[in-house]
Amino acid sequence: MQNIHAHVWDQALHFTGAVVREAALSRGRPMDLTVTAEALLAEAAAFDRTIIFGLKARRTGYWVPDDYVARQVALAPDRLIGFASADPTQPHCMDELTHAIEDLHLRGVKMGPMYAGFDPRDACCRDVYAYCQARGLPILFHTGTTFNRLAPLRFTRPMLWDEVAMDWPDLPMVLAHLGHPFHEECICVIRKHPNVYADVAALHYRPWQFYTMLLTAQEYRVMHKLLVGTDYPFAGAAETLAGLRAVNGVTGSSGLPRVDPEAVEALIARDALALLGIAP
Repeated sequence: MQNIHAHVWDQALHFTGAVVREAALSRGRPMDLTVTAEALLAEAAAFDRTIIFGLKARRTGYWVPDDYVARQVALAPDRLIGFASADPTQPHCMDELTHAIEDLHLRGVKMGPMYAGFDPRDACCRDVYAYCQARGLPILFHTGTTFNRLAPLRFTRPMLWDEVAMDWPDLPMVLAHLGHPFHEECICVIRKHPNVYADVAALHYRPWQFYTMLLTAQEYRVMHKLLVGTDYPFAGAAETLAGLRAVNGVTGSSGLPRVDPEAVEALIARDALALLGIAP
């Protein structure tokens, strides 16, 4: 099993006060989102390999240096794979990305257009996309909603990536969180473009929405384009896997159609690294 979506960061070092306050408001209680080394290694033990990353987004108050991510990978290089982060609104974006890939040996990129405040179709992204496509580096994009007030929702609609994929057909991409709550757009995009996938990170705790998402993916015959992610520390391995296996629980004896349990098990077992061109 592989987890393609887990965060590493230190709340005190990498978040502004606004991020901390808004996270607490979103859950109705104070939260410490710091990922300790002990917690990370315990979480990673549930999977053969786990992709970890931070986030760079000056607009909303996140800044996790790539060197920090590389140090976390060094804790368990046989289990952890690091991705760089890129905020193309910032002047040294490409210098930082080159350092992350060529010196730190990170193996993909995480981008958060809504968090950093850019349209993924914008010209500011071209150098990042060209660099990654030329090297076969996958990009995982945040898509879907958030609790951050300064993150424009218009930059997170999955339909935007239809045009990105047309311009960059050989660039491996993952649309995180199935673009929730815009999952139908996301399913249309991943169905159309061979190198675009979606992950199911942090969706199981909205059971009705999660059921309708996977049922729609099944009806459109794109279950094979879905990848497992937890969104740790927002959700963990045990609850994510249990939530996937319990996806039909909301149907009860209603007679509603069911998500095929065999397709769910295939999703859990899927070799996401091979699909994204990442050597194990």
